[in-house]
Amino acid sequence: MINYFNKPINSSNFILNLKLTQNNIKKFIDLIKQKPKKYENYLLTEINNLEHQKDVMIYGKIASLPKLFKKKVFRIHFKIFLENNILIEVITFNNLYLLDILKINQIIIVKGKYYNDKKTIIASLISTNLEIDFRIKPIYNFKDISDKNVTKIIKYILNKYPQLIKENLPLKIIKKYNFMTRIEAFKNLHLPENNQKLKLAFKRLKYEEAFIISKKLFQIKKNLPFKDPLEYNIKLVKKIITTIPFELTLSQKKTINSIYKDFKKQHQVQRLIQGDVGSGKTIIAFLSAFGVITAYKQVLMMAPTEILAQQHYLNFNKMFPGVKSVILTSKNKKKEILKKQIKNNEIQMIIGTHILANIDFFSLGLVIIDEQHKFGLEIKQKAIFKDPTANIIYLTATPIPKTLALTYLENIEVSFVEKNEMLNKKVITQQIKKRQMLEILKKNQQNNSQTYIVVPAIKDNKKNFNIVQITDYLETANIDNLYILHGKQNKEKQETLIKNFINNKCGILLATTIIEVGIDIPNVNTIIILGANYFGLSQLHQLRGRVGRGYKQGYCFLITEKENERLKILQKEHDGFVLSNYDLKKRGPGEFLGLKQSGYFKNRFLRLPQDFKILKQTKKDIEDLY
Repeated sequence: MINYFNKPINSSNFILNLKLTQNNIKKFIDLIKQKPKKYENYLLTEINNLEHQKDVMIYGKIASLPKLFKKKVFRIHFKIFLENNILIEVITFNNLYLLDILKINQIIIVKGKYYNDKKTIIASLISTNLEIDFRIKPIYNFKDISDKNVTKIIKYILNKYPQLIKENLPLKIIKKYNFMTRIEAFKNLHLPENNQKLKLAFKRLKYEEAFIISKKLFQIKKNLPFKDPLEYNIKLVKKIITTIPFELTLSQKKTINSIYKDFKKQHQVQRLIQGDVGSGKTIIAFLSAFGVITAYKQVLMMAPTEILAQQHYLNFNKMFPGVKSVILTSKNKKKEILKKQIKNNEIQMIIGTHILANIDFFSLGLVIIDEQHKFGLEIKQKAIFKDPTANIIYLTATPIPKTLALTYLENIEVSFVEKNEMLNKKVITQQIKKRQMLEILKKNQQNNSQTYIVVPAIKDNKKNFNIVQITDYLETANIDNLYILHGKQNKEKQETLIKNFINNKCGILLATTIIEVGIDIPNVNTIIILGANYFGLSQLHQLRGRVGRGYKQGYCFLITEKENERLKILQKEHDGFVLSNYDLKKRGPGEFLGLKQSGYFKNRFLRLPQDFKILKQTKKDIEDLY
């Protein structure tokens, strides 16, 4: 027997074959698993089940001739009798042909929204044809293929080869939840008998997807290799903590304690440390690294930009001058020598960019990945699998919603570092016009305050705000003390430019989003973001976090080509988790976790965060089963 489901489509109808392929349907199984975009309900509604503001479909006998009302649109009113002589008014718009065809006592079908308070239906369909196909119709919106034809093909496959849809849930689970079989679920997805069976089909298919995800994560956790507990020197760790010129917050202490407990476990532990901008994640990472180094192991710390890597290197050296550390980037001229020294265990702390994913270590004990969502999956996996027994710490200031983190990071411990509100003033955020920018810049220069200006591109004709255009605009307006920073400049130029900017109390730094991470200049109290509509809310929140770090009040000004309702949320909200939940709905989970290509996000039926409870239940079920 030909396996139509896993076999590429090879229809004798060339045109149909081409059209299916154009809609990304390459195998028949792709078609069966295709979730309809929506459904249109053509099932008759029982008269006793008419609900306020719900769609209904009913038979009725015309009780009054249609009347035409003319205002902005043509409106037609008439009344119909339902069963038991219930009188309902029907209103429809612009369908003038009805004036000629509707007659008293004529039986018609009406579909529309029912309003119980006025006993009225706003009709979307009025038909004198009583032979309508009364069913729930799936809408696929395929290009160049009608929904009717799609349904025909699916019906043929399901009826001809039902045995080819293999059951993938244990019988124990099917009985526990009284689930439909898999074939029943797909039949009712595409050819639903009624609303109840459609709901049951979705319930089964959502659970199925959640079960597959949870099983994969469970197997990964089960197969973790054994490792010896880390024998760190706690006396040295406590001593170094006393040298820190500030008191660690309760949240920081709690996270550090959790990490040191991870070190004592007999398997690799991956921990995500997330907290808002300015919550103090870096000091946690440094103190964790120091503990690993006291156990005579090496630490890899990977940052997404050379600027951030350089800042981490300088800050680490200030805190731990006795530790042999190095910065390694693609532009480092001594990188081959440094690679040999790392392999020979001559260097303990290795800080750098993505190049670190391709070097060998003598004895790696900890991998720290800063701003983890900015690295591709391949780079992260290379770094992680350098040594399958090395612990992993991910840092992120782009808050991941808790339900999302706990769902997709099943094998990752999650720590939430809270911001010390006593030390952090809220940055005042406003939308302004481009012309107001010049006034703000001049005022800041008069007050010896520095300013960031962020644009979405270096040079892009499609975007009105870019480095080239804004440089011309500012120079024409006689704005001086301007410094320009972007990713295409070499490391030396970037470092010199930032150093000169720091030393100029009236300086203006015009940059791309390269400053999103790794720039910490307390004298900068203002950031102006042009083309703010090109950024997600979480990214704007990150950029906003670059200011207000000193004793001065911070300001964030947003400039767009036109008024943007979405940005009003940023003006009112300063909690990164609230903003990330909003972005989650718009962007989906893949972009948050940097796992968009992993396969975990190809869910057709499961929706986050709404279906978090289903995932939670499947995890429990799998633990009970296996």
